[in-house]
Amino acid sequence: MRCILAGPGAFATAMAVSLAAFAWIGAAKAADVCEALWRARNAIFANKGYCFESPEGQAAFGKGCFPPYGKLTRAEEADVQRIKDVEAHQRCAATPSGIMGAAMAPPPGGVRVVPKYVVQLTLSRAAQNKLAQSGETVRVAAFYYGSAMKHSADDDGEIALANEAVDLPSGTTAVNLGGISIAEADVRKTSEGQPMLLINVYTSRKVFPDNLLDCGIYQGAAAQAGQIEISCKLIGE
Repeated sequence: MRCILAGPGAFATAMAVSLAAFAWIGAAKAADVCEALWRARNAIFANKGYCFESPEGQAAFGKGCFPPYGKLTRAEEADVQRIKDVEAHQRCAATPSGIMGAAMAPPPGGVRVVPKYVVQLTLSRAAQNKLAQSGETVRVAAFYYGSAMKHSADDDGEIALANEAVDLPSGTTAVNLGGISIAEADVRKTSEGQPMLLINVYTSRKVFPDNLLDCGIYQGAAAQAGQIEISCKLIGE
């Protein structure tokens, strides 16, 4: 889930939230005010594609990680500072306790958390040069799935459990994935009894309409992924 701010922009929206927070102080609990301020501040970064690493940030806004990767304008930086000033005045913790509790509490029915893992890319020299000269980026896509339990000889379906994709900043060749939650009820529908993982790598198609890369794949149990190494070269190379 990505939080995209609507209206005239992150600056005006967050300012409205921070001003509203001043009005709430007399009537609302301090913890509620701090949580609202924390969400308002981090929503600005979420709107600009910040890569959230903390479980609290991911629970509230998803992993993000899309251009411009959290880079703020001067107006947005000033807005963040204003909200920080309010947080300091209220003596808010860096992460309010309510946020921590909401992030850690499992949803009803239970979940299966996919262990975090690393995808490490090795690019041929020609691929490196093409990407660097064109400004095209690389996308790493993870698909979590399982085989449907067979109830007859004709059953041969696949169950989609979750997916995530990250566009790597130029010059970056590694990314951390996993750490996501999948409903236990969905996992139990699979014959494997655990999430399986398929990793595909291709260009993000931000510069060129067609994929430029010929890359290997990873396919196996998500819990055993650990560090995945994938080699890529230009198509036709």
